[in-house]
Amino acid sequence: LTGGQAYAGLAGLFLVSDEEETGLNLPTGAYDIPIVLQDRTFDSSNQLIYLGNGLGNTRNNGMGSMGGMNHGNSGGMMGNMEQMMGFLGQTMLVNGNPNYVLSAATRIYRLRFLNGSNARIYKLAWSNGEPMIAIATDGRLLARPVERKYVMLAPGERVDIWADFSKLKVGTELSLNSLAFSGAEDTDGMGTMGQMDDRDNAPELGTPLSLFKVKIEREEKETRRLPNRLASLSLLRPQDAVNAKNPRPVTLSLNGMQWQLNDRIFEMEAATPGETVKLNTIEQWEIINQLNPGAMMDANGMAHPIHLHGVQFQVMSRDVLPTLRAGWNTVKDGYIDEGLKDTVMVMPGERVKLLMKFENYSGLFTYHCHNLEHEDMGMMRNYRITA
Repeated sequence: LTGGQAYAGLAGLFLVSDEEETGLNLPTGAYDIPIVLQDRTFDSSNQLIYLGNGLGNTRNNGMGSMGGMNHGNSGGMMGNMEQMMGFLGQTMLVNGNPNYVLSAATRIYRLRFLNGSNARIYKLAWSNGEPMIAIATDGRLLARPVERKYVMLAPGERVDIWADFSKLKVGTELSLNSLAFSGAEDTDGMGTMGQMDDRDNAPELGTPLSLFKVKIEREEKETRRLPNRLASLSLLRPQDAVNAKNPRPVTLSLNGMQWQLNDRIFEMEAATPGETVKLNTIEQWEIINQLNPGAMMDANGMAHPIHLHGVQFQVMSRDVLPTLRAGWNTVKDGYIDEGLKDTVMVMPGERVKLLMKFENYSGLFTYHCHNLEHEDMGMMRNYRITA
């Protein structure tokens, strides 16, 4: 029930700092702002609608163990499609507010973005064409600032942006937008099923959106400058992995209407030998978003944000099938893979190699798709760390 509970409000963030960060003179206080992006759908009484139903009925909207639907109310095919594809809402919320406006001064801000949406992916960009300057991702500060024309942010991913408003005049307005992109869903391969996927008339995945506005309302003197170096990252070396020549595969696939990891769904206390690793070892994993030939819908698959518990990883490489490169080209320049992460977006036909060290704790840890409806359907597995 993660999707319904996060949708109802049980989602947020907490901030972690250390001495290295506090010595950098980054924006603090009123200039250090968490930005939680979520999309929601409301009925005529401004009550939340989830999976085609009132939110109070989410417990009846479960997915059976192999994709059999359990709708006990009027959700019908719409709820089924929303579970299959992931929930998309009609209304954009920022920190729980519609039509959010950031009242800003002529200063530098640290904007800490969290994609708290159930399934929507964002392609973040400033409306005035200024670059997005990232200083941190999921795990911690980057070694040095990274500049992009846009930044991709899938559910569960975080990015901290250095936003320089110091040269703008009082009265200036700009927007933080999500730009158009394609290829994250196989909408062309869904046949008649795709015609039912209006998801309560929510904007389709990849539709351009205005997320919030910034209004420069005060003039203040700014003295901060963007640091050339941020954090001292102890990065791993690929050649030190115990399986450097044979990365551990994690396949993403579709069986009927059931998304799977390594051809399996979640089992509460199970981890296969292929999901068992040794404590204090370095490994390479390869996330492989497979094609699904013969599938009634999504034969090319869809984008999945894959989240690993218990570790931070480095993204080593990305590759994509030539037949799906067109969509991938609309998002690839927005990946920020330079730092430490725990969630990685994997487009259809994409293969992503990860490098990580299993340390500090043995036991069971989960890895799963952070599309919350996919997770609730069972697109989640355990891996076991043995001493």
